[in-house]
Amino acid sequence: MRVCILSFSIKGCILSDKIELYLEEEGHEVSSYASEKIAAMAGKQPIAQLEASTAKVFYESDAIIFVGSCETAIRAVAPFIRSRVTDPAVVVVDELGQSVVSLLSGQLITSNELAYSIADQVGATPVITNGAGKGGVFSVEAFAKKNHLYVVESVLAREISADLLYGNPVGFECDYYIEGSVPDSLGGDNIESGIFVSTDLLSNPFRNTLHLVPKNIIIGLVCSPGTRASDIEHFMYSNLEKYHIPVSRVGRICSLHALDEEAGITEVADSMNIKYQTYSDDTLLELEGNYSEDDPVGDIFNVDHASERCALRGSHGGKLIIKTQLTNGISMAAAVKKLTIRF
Repeated sequence: MRVCILSFSIKGCILSDKIELYLEEEGHEVSSYASEKIAAMAGKQPIAQLEASTAKVFYESDAIIFVGSCETAIRAVAPFIRSRVTDPAVVVVDELGQSVVSLLSGQLITSNELAYSIADQVGATPVITNGAGKGGVFSVEAFAKKNHLYVVESVLAREISADLLYGNPVGFECDYYIEGSVPDSLGGDNIESGIFVSTDLLSNPFRNTLHLVPKNIIIGLVCSPGTRASDIEHFMYSNLEKYHIPVSRVGRICSLHALDEEAGITEVADSMNIKYQTYSDDTLLELEGNYSEDDPVGDIFNVDHASERCALRGSHGGKLIIKTQLTNGISMAAAVKKLTIRF
């Protein structure tokens, strides 16, 4: 996804650097602009005239982030707004990093989704004003995608979607912290079919229970160059089974920049249909923590405790649940990412 960030002060530039780093680590293509007077000093492209700069990026970006005021953002984008089918998502972050405002939803990503993810990274409060009203129909598929949940019973999911469409009552239970208001169409007593967000597949709070399982297990994986995908896959699956972690809960594989195009790892990630993310040595080495035994595979790349660092970085400071596991030329660890279910 192509993202453009516009900032207008030194404070704004410092915050935009943090947002830019996060988005690039997520695999997005980011271009960053700043007011002409500070652009060179901040290492960003200059905003000579806001209207002209906005016109350029509006049609070239999938999302635009303004680090400044809502008034500035609204006046800048207003002349170019046409349709949600073609417009980019627009989000505003105040220069102190206290609030992230969802302003305009786009084609490839909703502004709500982008606002939530940025707020998580900068410690801000997401301000959501364009959610579906009471007349909107809750979408199981969209909800699962937004919250990175695995749909266990796909046939039942279609049946529950039909119930929601026709206004039939559908239950909802969740084992995690919920942010936002649960839609009126979900909940009630003595309901036959319902949604259960949990890792407990043996519990059935409804007669027909649709289990949505969080994909919040992050794998840190490092290997010697040229390691076969089959060896990586076998080792990873064996360790997940050893620690009683379903493969369906894995949301991402993380590794070193030096292994960014390592065929064995990318092939495994592709076969699992999950994202493969790599991090720079500096980003990993700055992470503090209580690490386990040495990781000789990571030592090849001069990064100590490499697989654990990758897992923790990918989980954004989560908790290690599998410490370094070693075999010939492969090391892996796993962390669980803190989860918030959002409506």
